Amino acid sequence: MSYQILANATAKVLMDIIEQDKIPFQVTHLAKLIDDLSLRNQVVTIFGNGGSAADAQHFATELVCSYCNKDRKPFKALALTTDSSIITAWSNDFNFEGIFSRQIEALNNSIGLAVGLSTSGNSVNVINGLKKAKELGIANCLICGSNYQEKSFIDFVIKIPSSNTAIVQTVTQVIYHSICEELEK
Repeated sequence: MSYQILANATAKVLMDIIEQDKIPFQVTHLAKLIDDLSLRNQVVTIFGNGGSAADAQHFATELVCSYCNKDRKPFKALALTTDSSIITAWSNDFNFEGIFSRQIEALNNSIGLAVGLSTSGNSVNVINGLKKAKELGIANCLICGSNYQEKSFIDFVIKIPSSNTAIVQTVTQVIYHSICEELEK
């Protein structure tokens, strides 16, 4: 896909989102939840695979450090994608499908929100992490593309109207940057 085709397709998805006016409401809701969790001294965990793993780290960094306002308070956030020893030990000794659910189980009482990122919406380890969060009474959210199949245990889904991985990843960044901007108002 050439630059112009990808840029136009991404712009079209963003315009569709603006017209639907659903995701901006979800962004505001998620920012409010993260702010409330901060007051309760709870952590937001964020996780995904591949490019979504990188986005999990990026989102956690924006929450902990800053987005634009260098003087604002930090929000407690942790990307569950960063501890290679945990990920490789659990994958080697048990299974890759449990790398996030095991960490959520370990951090249970500290977590207020588990955010899964999956361009397909169906990554087994991400879904298992969100399922474990629900079992433990932790709020959960999935940010995903249009191929996501509804799951009753996911509290909050931000579904990007595209199945193109590049577009879903780009719009995911717009979403989490918008959450950070909302938190810094």
